[in-house]
Amino acid sequence: MAAVTVRGLSKAYGAHVALNALEFTVPTGAVYGLLGPNGAGKSTTFGILCGWLRADAGEVQVLGVDVANIASLSGRIAALPQDAFFAPNLSIVREIAHHARMAGVSPQDARRAAVEALAAVGLDDAIDKRGGQLSHGMAKRAGLAQCLVGRPDLVLLDEPTAGLDPRHARTVRDIIQQLGTRATVIVSSHNLAEIEDVCTHGAILDRGRLTVEGTIDALTNRGEIVRIELTSTSTIPLPKIAALPCVATARIEQARFVEVQGQQGLPSEEVIGAVLAELLAAKCGILGVERGRSLERAFLDLTAGSEAP
Repeated sequence: MAAVTVRGLSKAYGAHVALNALEFTVPTGAVYGLLGPNGAGKSTTFGILCGWLRADAGEVQVLGVDVANIASLSGRIAALPQDAFFAPNLSIVREIAHHARMAGVSPQDARRAAVEALAAVGLDDAIDKRGGQLSHGMAKRAGLAQCLVGRPDLVLLDEPTAGLDPRHARTVRDIIQQLGTRATVIVSSHNLAEIEDVCTHGAILDRGRLTVEGTIDALTNRGEIVRIELTSTSTIPLPKIAALPCVATARIEQARFVEVQGQQGLPSEEVIGAVLAELLAAKCGILGVERGRSLERAFLDLTAGSEAP
């Protein structure tokens, strides 16, 4: 059973159509990234999945339950909105302990679970701080800690690293990957490198519709495209590379990159070996080899003409 199934989802705000017959499926156990330019419908989709917004049309199943009955999944779903709010005069450990109890943790274990969750996000020295004393970055991490208590089956995270410094952003990405070993995780993010780093699957939305979905490997063509960086003094034997039986297409980019698409069904290592042999025979200086295209490039190719993410 899929963790989330979305079929024909539509939502309008007056004359503005936010979602237009949107469809996608989140496999159980996936870390699934929602991507799209501004106005693509990510925030609206996130709100509907959480039960905060009501769709105009369509069907949404969450953990096998219609989203209209999402309250019956209490304790099995955790969500972090983009701007998590904490009570200004209540300590974060007490507030998260309260959420732990709502998620089914026993009263005697709730505080311990809250302390452990705060430690996991690097806030073990701030457990007694009140919500009004938290910086933006601390509030973001405290919100993630709130999602860790109770061991939910589905975790929804909206821009989980926005506003964090690089060290804490890395910590959050590590936590997301760990979460993915025991829960299905949906991440909405503008950070394409982050999605590529932590997600196993993804969907690219554009103007309220699905553009493409699949594994991150498929979205980035990691099994088909090879990109090789060469020294600027290299003379690239492009005709010989293009004539290789394992190569479907070959081109030069920015005078020092060779991008090769292998024949369908061939393993990328076979293509890499053959192309490198030609480059070494031509005495080219090889600086690096990369499988696939970046998710950023895939995104730009698929959303050409839309706003930037």
